[in-house]
Amino acid sequence: MMSVGETLRRERLRRKVELAEIAAELKISSRMLEAIEADEPDKLPGGVFAKSFVRQYAAVLGLDAEELAGQFERSAHLPELTNLAELRRPRPETVLDRVGERSFSVGRPRNVLPSLAVVVIVMLVCSGVYAWWQRNRQLAATERHTPPPVAARQVAAPAPQPAAPVHPQPVPAPAVAAVPPAMAPAPAPAQPVVIKPGVPQPLVPDSEPGGSAAVQVELVVAEPVWVSVERDGHAIYQGELQPNEIRTLAANSEITLRLGNAGGLTILLNGKPIPPPGPKGQVRTVQLTSGGFQIVPPAPPAPVALPKAPALLAPL
Repeated sequence: MMSVGETLRRERLRRKVELAEIAAELKISSRMLEAIEADEPDKLPGGVFAKSFVRQYAAVLGLDAEELAGQFERSAHLPELTNLAELRRPRPETVLDRVGERSFSVGRPRNVLPSLAVVVIVMLVCSGVYAWWQRNRQLAATERHTPPPVAARQVAAPAPQPAAPVHPQPVPAPAVAAVPPAMAPAPAPAQPVVIKPGVPQPLVPDSEPGGSAAVQVELVVAEPVWVSVERDGHAIYQGELQPNEIRTLAANSEITLRLGNAGGLTILLNGKPIPPPGPKGQVRTVQLTSGGFQIVPPAPPAPVALPKAPALLAPL
């Protein structure tokens, strides 16, 4: 009697059908079909699947599928299909050992506050470490890009000290023998007086009293000031003094100053400053003696004489 595999192979060859075409149509691999034709059931899956493959192969070739499937099952000694009722019959339950209540408890609420506190603490520590790392990184970057400071020492120059007033000392004139007028030399031209700002200069260089005069006056000019000077009752100077000038005067009894800008200068009497004689822009007259100073009030204006009215003519 011809085997199932040989029957299927001969029918396939008679129909001139390739094994790959049957495998593509049945969605069964060619290896499984070759095992069926070679009667090698051990290369096929479980008995039910192998029987199903034979049935489908025989149906494609137009053979009796049920007969060939039964013959293949008997030759391959495949187990019969179990009755469905037997499969649906309930199986005895397997009793498992109960886990002790101490090892596991179902439905008991757990306290999550300690775990939550631990998580919060860990997050805070990580945040602190990260902030410290970022700060050190920024400081390192700043130090790397910032040039080192250069210490520069500046020594302040001492403030210039005001020069002490210098009073000219009288120089005794040398004795000169009388020379006849015809042989007397021509007088030398007068040299211009050079005023140095900030250096005391005599206001009137000629015919001043000696250094032992009772009244010594020093004028320190800050703003342009018009000045009129009388010494011992005689007018000796009238003009304008410029800022930064220092002028000196000397008299035996008194010096009278008439100032056009009373607040534009400072007056020193015998080396001591006196109060300002008046505000800036005001006219003041100051009288200075060895005993002190005084502001002379301005003289009242002279009365103006009105013309006399003509006398009335007496009636005739």
